[in-house]
Amino acid sequence: MNDVQSLLLQVISAALFDKKVPDVAADLLMPLVDESKAQAVYPLAFSVLDSQLQEKLTAEQYNECSEEFFRYAIAGTQNFSEHSELHELMTANKMPYVAMKGLASARYYPEPNLRSMGDVDFLLSKENVSQAGKLLESIDFKVDHGEEDDGIHIAYTRPPMSIWELHHSVNGIPNNEVGELIRAEMDKTIPTAEVAEVDGSTCRLPDKLHHGLIMLLHTASHLTSEGVGLRHLCDWVVFASTLSDAEFRETFEKELKRFGLWRFAQALTLLGIRYLGAPNRVWTLEAVESHKLDDAMLEGLMNDILSGGNFGTKDMNRYREIKYISDRSEGTVGKSGGILRQGFKAMNDKVRRDYKTLGKHKALLPVGYFAEGGKYLGLLLAGKRKSSNTKQMLKEAAERKRLYSALNLFK
Repeated sequence: MNDVQSLLLQVISAALFDKKVPDVAADLLMPLVDESKAQAVYPLAFSVLDSQLQEKLTAEQYNECSEEFFRYAIAGTQNFSEHSELHELMTANKMPYVAMKGLASARYYPEPNLRSMGDVDFLLSKENVSQAGKLLESIDFKVDHGEEDDGIHIAYTRPPMSIWELHHSVNGIPNNEVGELIRAEMDKTIPTAEVAEVDGSTCRLPDKLHHGLIMLLHTASHLTSEGVGLRHLCDWVVFASTLSDAEFRETFEKELKRFGLWRFAQALTLLGIRYLGAPNRVWTLEAVESHKLDDAMLEGLMNDILSGGNFGTKDMNRYREIKYISDRSEGTVGKSGGILRQGFKAMNDKVRRDYKTLGKHKALLPVGYFAEGGKYLGLLLAGKRKSSNTKQMLKEAAERKRLYSALNLFK
């Protein structure tokens, strides 16, 4: 963690939990602004730093920061409004649904409008996907990309800047026995949803149990692939901090232990307590006292979150590291031993997916390796991929896998 990242954590702590605002040196303000954008927490940072930015930056720099904040504010206001539009459309057509992630997370922030907002994500049952798509098309939306991406959502866009993602399942559910248990629970998300008003927007949002599960699944999915930014951690921490120790245990402990997500919830909450000034929670202490989550482990996780940025935007190597870390066939951290063994398994799985004829014959798999290598070389030559230090990438992949394996995800 560098000085700028450390300052950003103090700034976000001030925004979320009313902690002391750090006095930032003038030469660190713009790097701090850039870091907050990479971590998708710029509105929070600006709200705390506004006076310092105005005092210590040039007029041109401050105007740039101020205009950027208002762009976020306009996008957020539009997003809130579109959640109400979604609610009216679905309610008028008697379509059971629930909005998730964005507005559902903003609901728990001290100032909901400071949670940066992008898409409108909503969940409905698979049998209603076709009808819901027609409803969206009736209000000028068109399909941007479909289920071929992940098999669980279709993205619709409408000029000038609307993006609605229609989900019939939740991202991050592993394809194993534990995943089946989670899927059965997530099927209850829509029936248990509640109508709520958030900063003037009315929408159906998940109850506490299902909102928490969606966040943990979403965060685990991105953490073990391209990476998550600080915003994902903030979403979890502000939510967990609204529940007392007794309420959190009653709501989550049994289910999270059953799903192999209890230690992960403890880890994220401890990061919030240690680095963001969130209130202490007794239910996290057992993981510390048993040394399952020690200081080095928590520091490693915090550095991992900060080094990747929102969806890995700070380090494109993270996309290459995925095959050495995660088992895409199960949707969780790979079980195939070391990173090279995991890498070979990932490559075999990719060849079987992309070259079905080759995949049917084990002896022909190496032909697929050459084909994938040729494809990658072509992307390098076309400038669509950047060359990188493979030795360093493997080292980072090994460290990431060690960290994630210690979380016992879905075990």
